Amino acid sequence: MKRSIRRQLLLWLLIPLLSLSAFSSIGAFYIGENLARSIYDRELVNSADSVLARIKIKDAHISVDMPVAALSILRHNNRDEFYFQILSESGQFIAGHDFLPLPKIEQLTITPQFRFFKLKERQLRAVAFFVPISEANASVENVIIQVAETRNTRKELTNQIAVTVLLSQFILIACALIAVWVGVRRGLSPLTRVESAVNLRSPGDLSPLEVDEPSEIKSLVDALNNLLHQLSEDVELQKRFIANAAHQLRTPIAGLGTYSALARKLAKDEELKEVLSELDLGIARMGKVVGRLLMLARSEPGASSTRQMSVVDLNSVVSEVTAASVPEAIKQKVDLEFHSTSEPALIYGDPGGIEELASNLIENSILYTQNGGTIKIEVAIRNGTTILTVEDDGPGIPKEERERIFERFYRLPGTEKPGTGLGLAIVKEIVSSHKAKIDVSPAAGGNGSAFKVSFDTYKSKN
Repeated sequence: MKRSIRRQLLLWLLIPLLSLSAFSSIGAFYIGENLARSIYDRELVNSADSVLARIKIKDAHISVDMPVAALSILRHNNRDEFYFQILSESGQFIAGHDFLPLPKIEQLTITPQFRFFKLKERQLRAVAFFVPISEANASVENVIIQVAETRNTRKELTNQIAVTVLLSQFILIACALIAVWVGVRRGLSPLTRVESAVNLRSPGDLSPLEVDEPSEIKSLVDALNNLLHQLSEDVELQKRFIANAAHQLRTPIAGLGTYSALARKLAKDEELKEVLSELDLGIARMGKVVGRLLMLARSEPGASSTRQMSVVDLNSVVSEVTAASVPEAIKQKVDLEFHSTSEPALIYGDPGGIEELASNLIENSILYTQNGGTIKIEVAIRNGTTILTVEDDGPGIPKEERERIFERFYRLPGTEKPGTGLGLAIVKEIVSSHKAKIDVSPAAGGNGSAFKVSFDTYKSKN
C-alpha cells in the first residue's frame, strides 16, 4: 500500500483533535452534572430551611405545620417528589415522612450532609443536618432535619447541558475537519503544481522547472532540475553518438556492398558467384539492421529532442508511405487498400517518426501476408482521436504473443520470414514518444491481425 502525505497529515492532525474533543466532551458532561448538582443542592438546603421555619414548639413538644400546599411549593415541578423528616438527636421520629431511611447520625453536624439513596427503585438526593433548639421548654435540645427529593429535574438539566455541550463539540469538530482538509489541501498544492508542470511537458523538454515553490520543496525541485540537466547532457552525448555511428557504420557497410557486387561481376566461378550473392544478402541485412538500430535510438523518448515536432497531416504521411510500399506489395503479390478521411487528420508529432511508424507497420503486414492477400490501411477520426489502422489477412498473432512482439529482437516461434526483429520495437518507441496508444487485435474477417494506433487529434489554439 502506497503511503500518502495527505493521509498522514490528516491522521496526525485529526486524531489529536478528535481525542481532545472527546475528552473535552466527557469533561464538560461531568462539569455540567456537578453544576446541576450544586444548583439543586442549594435549592434542597433552602427547602430544608423552609421546613425548619415551619417547626412549632408548644407545651415542650415539637411539631411541624406543613400543609399540602406548602409541600407543593417546595417541589420544583410536578415530575419530582419532595419528602421531609424531623428527628430527635438520638434518631427518634418526630414529624414528616417516617418511611425515609435514617441518616448516619454519628456523622451529622450543623453543616449540611448530602447523600444518595434508593427508595422504591427510585434514586433520591437527600440532605441532613443538626439544628439547635433555643427554646428552654422544648423536649429536646437539637433536632435533625432531613429533606429528600427525586432526581428527575436534575437529570433533565444534566442532559440538557450534555446535549448543548455535545452539539457544540460536533459543530466544532465539523468545522475543524473542514479547516484541516482545506488546510492540508492548500498546503500540498505546491506539490500539485510541480506535478502539473512535469506532466504538461513533452518527453523531449529537459529545461529546468520554473515553479513558484515554497522553501520546503525547493530541495525537491532543485534535485529534479539537476536530474534534468544530467539527462540533457546524456541526450547530447547520445546525439553525437548517433551522428558518429551513422557515419562510421553506414559508410563501411556501403563500401562492403559495393566491393561485394564488384567481386560478383568479376568472378567467373559459378559457385563463387553464389557465395558472393549470399554475401550481398548478408551485407544488405546488416545495413538494414544498423539502420533500424539507429532509428530505434532516435525513437526513444530520451532522444526525442533530436526530432522537430510539428503539426502533421496523417492522411498525407500514410498516403506517401503506402505509395512507396506498392513495389514491394506487387513483388509479394499483395493488394494494398488505403482509405483516408475527407478532412485533414492533424496530429502533433515528428513527421519522420510518424513516417517510420507507418512504414514499419505496412512493411510488417506485407512480409507476413500470403500471396493474393489484402492489406487495408485506414486513417479515421473518432471522438477527438485520430486512428491509423493497418489490417492484413495473414496468419494472425496468438493472444499470448501480442505484447511480446514489441520486444527488441523478438520474433514469433516458427517464423521463417526474413526480418530484423526491430520494426515493431521501433513502432512501440515512436508510439510512446508521441503519447499515443497501440492495440493489436484479430482482423475483422477473423484471419490476420489489425494494428490500431490512436493519436490525440490536434486542435488549433485559434
